[in-house]
Amino acid sequence: MSNDYSRRVHLAQDYIRRHCEEDISLADVAKAAHLSAYHFHRVFTAFTHETPNDFLRRIRVERAAHLLFVRPAIPMLEIAVQCGFKSQSLLARAFRTHFGMTASEWRKGDFWRHDGQFWRWRDNAEQQDSKNCKTIPPEPQLLSGLYLQRNDEFVAVRQGQRPSYIRDLRIEHKPSFHRAYLWRQGVQGEQILDLWRELLQWAVVQGLMRPDLMGSDLLGIARNIDNPNVTDVALCRYEAGFVVAADFALTSEQRKAGPYDILFDEIAGGQFVVIDFAGTLADEALVVEYFYNYWLPTSEWEFADRAGYLEVPMSNVQHSLHTDMQIHTRWYVPVRKRRRLKT
Repeated sequence: MSNDYSRRVHLAQDYIRRHCEEDISLADVAKAAHLSAYHFHRVFTAFTHETPNDFLRRIRVERAAHLLFVRPAIPMLEIAVQCGFKSQSLLARAFRTHFGMTASEWRKGDFWRHDGQFWRWRDNAEQQDSKNCKTIPPEPQLLSGLYLQRNDEFVAVRQGQRPSYIRDLRIEHKPSFHRAYLWRQGVQGEQILDLWRELLQWAVVQGLMRPDLMGSDLLGIARNIDNPNVTDVALCRYEAGFVVAADFALTSEQRKAGPYDILFDEIAGGQFVVIDFAGTLADEALVVEYFYNYWLPTSEWEFADRAGYLEVPMSNVQHSLHTDMQIHTRWYVPVRKRRRLKT
């Protein structure tokens, strides 16, 4: 496929995500991607393995699921309107079709548990058929070998014992910033490191980074756009990038990194919980368990409907991925003050 198709598909996906509550057409999205409607449909489907209309329907119902989780007090009709459904009944029908449960059951949260990386509403190994998930009782423990090996530690952090792997945990207001990045769909494990290596190679060629500094504390910006237990893993998007100046510009030829184009955008600022983490990949699970299942529920903060991100040392890409890999990362989780319901 052409070098710039990743950029055009990205433009189309971002347009749909930003305007999913509107009555948008294929022509609108094709125009955002700078392609004819016919050519755009073929390119988008070949690149993402779903049609533009399928992507729009999925984004609408998954956005509704996200809002039901992070802002449970919003009336169902308001969520329907915000996600592009013309009525609450249309949202209800789409939700049950997609997730195999009602929106009310989803919002109640009996099937949710944080597994050390994501909030999960089903176990991938045992509940691939979403229509059966609501008949399976909630599992009181993490469904992983890691939990069984470190059960006492998980119990302790869930009861409020702060893991030693957290160097600092604070609330901080961060300004917006610009970044250069690559994205892939459906990548996991070593494929993610390959994406970072490709990005670094491009940055060195362009003179943006020096090869002799690759083992230093240079930081990248990582983002998981989708939750793999809400979105099919093959459709999840991962982004690897780094900060650039607001006026940074390149020619179309300079933007090429292998078969794909480097993309540029701005990450919105705001209020974040900042977690400085130092430990192994396996230790991350304990930190996430503490933060999501103890610190956040007992704090005055709640999730904000903004994108979070992760600062990662670029020296990580020089190593193979394994659970004992020592890393130091900084997590930025968007939050806002918890709204108290009127009594």
